[in-house]
Amino acid sequence: PGRDALAARSGPNVAWKPLQPAERLGELLAAADVHALPQRAGVADLVMPSKLIGMMASGRPVVATAAPDTEIWRVLDRRGLVVPPGDALALADAIERLGTSPELGTRYGMAARAYVEQNLERDKVLRAFEAELAALVQESR
Repeated sequence: PGRDALAARSGPNVAWKPLQPAERLGELLAAADVHALPQRAGVADLVMPSKLIGMMASGRPVVATAAPDTEIWRVLDRRGLVVPPGDALALADAIERLGTSPELGTRYGMAARAYVEQNLERDKVLRAFEAELAALVQESR
């Protein structure tokens, strides 16, 4: 459904805003109570959505749909909730669980943020990549 159809079905806790400037993204992500990342079955095996990193970095809890043993499932293990793709009821239950348990949401949100800081911070990733390249060059000599 399009935005108008979704807006017509939205409740009082949903605010529809015009496109926001990119520099506000962090602020907007941090304003969420819970982030939801619905993925189609099979898609989670193919790509790691870049939006997931921003969601995790916000320190707010994340619910995603992904099959076990996918990268999304591994990254969110003990850092968020993961439910089976296509299971709208499980997704709604997980969102409600986080919405009604602030302590759980805070624990997952902080664990997700720490994971991003420790493993996905740009300079750390680039340094690790550079070190791997240097090791490969050294091996080939």
